[in-house]
Amino acid sequence: MKILHICAIGGTVEALLRPQIDYFLSQNLSVEIACSPGAEVEKLQQQGYIIHPVQIDRRISPLSNLRSIYQLTQLIGRNQYDLVHVHTPIAAVLGRIAAKLAGVKRIVYTAHGFPFHDRSSPREYRFYFTVEKLTALITDLILTQNYEDIATAKKLNLCPPAKLRYLGNGVDINRFQRDRLNPTHQIELRKSLGIPDYTDLIIGTIGRLTHKKGSGYLIEAAAKLLPYFPNLQVLVIGSQLSSDPEPFQKKLIQKIHELGIEKNVILTGERQDIPEVLGLLDIFTLPTFTHEGLPRSILEAMSMNLPVVATDIRGCREAVIHGKTGLIVPPKNSEKLAEALGILLSNYQLRQNYGQAARKRVEADYDEELVFKRLNKYYQELGIY
Repeated sequence: MKILHICAIGGTVEALLRPQIDYFLSQNLSVEIACSPGAEVEKLQQQGYIIHPVQIDRRISPLSNLRSIYQLTQLIGRNQYDLVHVHTPIAAVLGRIAAKLAGVKRIVYTAHGFPFHDRSSPREYRFYFTVEKLTALITDLILTQNYEDIATAKKLNLCPPAKLRYLGNGVDINRFQRDRLNPTHQIELRKSLGIPDYTDLIIGTIGRLTHKKGSGYLIEAAAKLLPYFPNLQVLVIGSQLSSDPEPFQKKLIQKIHELGIEKNVILTGERQDIPEVLGLLDIFTLPTFTHEGLPRSILEAMSMNLPVVATDIRGCREAVIHGKTGLIVPPKNSEKLAEALGILLSNYQLRQNYGQAARKRVEADYDEELVFKRLNKYYQELGIY
């Protein structure tokens, strides 16, 4: 049986889809990918993955979008896939249209957070809901990463309830395990990142350098905390993509300089050693206010026994239990973010308690093996195998 995954960029394959692709390859299915060309795609191709480079813009651009549909339709028709599985908002719409035009019998969509949500403007909400409702007509199965999206879809009659399933999100709990860290390597890593010897507390966040991931609010919160925690260090882990609709790196650096906290903030860029970098942290935070599904970065941090401060948005408020595994704060509010981080920075035992509870929660609910088994079952229901 042949499966094609469609998403916008190679980074999505690398960061989000690769574990499930590996799982289904191990089940003797043929799994291929279509996404925009780039360095990540070349790297994955060298590792043996079959990736078809098709330019897919991450914004609405009629001519480019039509070209993508045409190229995807040609690709699907040529290779006769048994199932097409689409991801990320624009690619998911274009991919489903192409799959339908090519006569694919099984079309699956993973909503990594519906693009309409409680933080959308009324106009955005109406537009994206309409697009999702129309494309749901040509979708056989809609998988969500959180329970909130299922409840919303049912309430708004997005599609027949039989088309909806909970997939969830998960991490490799063996790789993201504090016990596996090498103390000597951790000391070397700390030095290589330029963390001063006198630093006694470290807060970190992971995400692309876009405005909506909220790193600007973290920088403002750090400036408020430094008078009370002068040896505090902040790690911003992640990079800016050339295809990001809202590039933010220059503005972020400018904000750091304006607040005069250059010595206390490190932009690490893209990292491949995330478990080890997380192992240096005392607290993880994700001050995002964009349309999250269920952020994997939060799950990775929880798996590493870290307390998490996250925002009160869909996905984040499902992963983090306020007052048990971390703290939930209002989005776009550096004052409340600083307040929550300050509570944890000043209480070692609370950090330990939250971190231990976070690890247990991941083991019970967010082990990636659970996701693979669910998806395997859904594929079987659609007649794959």
